[in-house]
Amino acid sequence: MSGITIKNIAYRGWEKSIEISNSEIKLIVAPEVGRILHFGFLEGENIFYENQEFEGVEFCSGEYYKKDSNIQAPNVGGNRVLPCSEEYFHLLTGSRHVPDPCINASSYTVSCIENGVILESPISKLLGIQIKRTITISEKGTGVNIKQELVKKIAAQNQEIEKIPLTIWSLSKIKTPNISYLPIQENSVFKNGFMVPVWPDSKNNATSNIALKSSLLEIKSSENLPQKVGADAKKWVASFINKYVFVEQFNFDTELKNTYPDHGTSVTIFGNNLFTELECLSPEKTLIIGEKITYDLSWSLQKIDNKNAANRFLETL
Repeated sequence: MSGITIKNIAYRGWEKSIEISNSEIKLIVAPEVGRILHFGFLEGENIFYENQEFEGVEFCSGEYYKKDSNIQAPNVGGNRVLPCSEEYFHLLTGSRHVPDPCINASSYTVSCIENGVILESPISKLLGIQIKRTITISEKGTGVNIKQELVKKIAAQNQEIEKIPLTIWSLSKIKTPNISYLPIQENSVFKNGFMVPVWPDSKNNATSNIALKSSLLEIKSSENLPQKVGADAKKWVASFINKYVFVEQFNFDTELKNTYPDHGTSVTIFGNNLFTELECLSPEKTLIIGEKITYDLSWSLQKIDNKNAANRFLETL
């Protein structure tokens, strides 16, 4: 496509990175960490949070990331994807904070197509699944499309893991300070249209930072304690930062509304003093070999002067 440029670059120590751009935006993918690490206007800043501690690190496919001999989920930044809800992490890895390392902390294969790239994860030795993401941009404008497949390739490691319902869970880490938004649905499954999870090992600070404005929930980024809010939003989740509005849009499956993770949650917003994470989830499903889940996203980026203008723009979506 004549308006799109795709080139190999070295980006913050990742030598295999690929930059995809048009006349307005650029997107940078680092297959060494299986993530989209940069999204922004050509002459503008990256809206994604990036952790300098991990610059240039290349994950070993299927191996746990360890620090001080302890397995961890590396906080790299950018946009990544996970294959199941957090409530099942302990069955996979023995820790409620560490997801499947084959998907979360592995090198991915990458191939270029006419208007973007295809990222493919290794096959998970735990869940027996593989994730494929086809990431493309529009020839003009700020549109990004991400087509996603989670395919069951082989049997899971054991029968307990085989029973785990799977989801495609996309997580975008946005810089702070920011204000994030989700639409409140009529006839929501949650009281007041949203829920604030209760955690067993820390305080959720979300209630201190939430405001309801008409049909929008807005939550400002946290200055200290972590926070999380979820909802059964049916179209989008967004964040306003430094005169930019980043919008992630998705399709809500009304026929499968009772199968979304965490009692009906299609989006969550998680954050702390470092970043805010916009999270979009597909319905859950247990798979047999050969079956798959598909779940697609679209992104856009708008230049908007202030918070009031951002609210007015989001109310039109």
